[in-house]
Amino acid sequence: MNEAEKLYRGFLHRLADFRVLDPACGSGNFLYLALRALKDLEHEVILEAEALGFQRPFPRVGPENVLGIELSPYAAELARVTVWIGEIQWMLQHGFNLNRNPILKPLDNIENRDAVQNPDSTEPEWPEADAIIGNPPFLGDKLMLSVLGEDYVTRLRTLYRNRVPGGADLVTYWFEKARAQIQAGRAKLAGLVATQAI
Repeated sequence: MNEAEKLYRGFLHRLADFRVLDPACGSGNFLYLALRALKDLEHEVILEAEALGFQRPFPRVGPENVLGIELSPYAAELARVTVWIGEIQWMLQHGFNLNRNPILKPLDNIENRDAVQNPDSTEPEWPEADAIIGNPPFLGDKLMLSVLGEDYVTRLRTLYRNRVPGGADLVTYWFEKARAQIQAGRAKLAGLVATQAI
């Protein structure tokens, strides 16, 4: 194997291991777009390498490359279906056969839970990922109390008291968690949608 082929195989291996986390994934739109982008990149590299005479491997990027956290059980299940439908559509559009036994496998990497506070008022752990993306919920100071309840908000503010100002928008807690993931070496990049006030 020559040096160019080593680089090619190494890149494909790294891409197959690349993980993207959306810690407020809702119905999975950002996860779907991340999966499609990773699959498109892998496909482009494979085609370019094939033109140089390298053997064409079967795509390895798939639904396991995207990770999600979602509080709503309905939205979490919808996110799983969105990712699987995106995978199926991409494979069919690019002329690949599907695994039919079963066509949809469990997708446990999209979790149904609170991303910023555990039921016992401890800080939840996020899975390790290369990139964190998403559109976390916006909820101003006063709305937080009426929508989430005083008990939840008090426990949340106590948990993050040295890291997030007391009256900060709810979205700020996702930014702090993403920052901490990067600082701890559990993520490399983050890109989250925010309000102007942040």
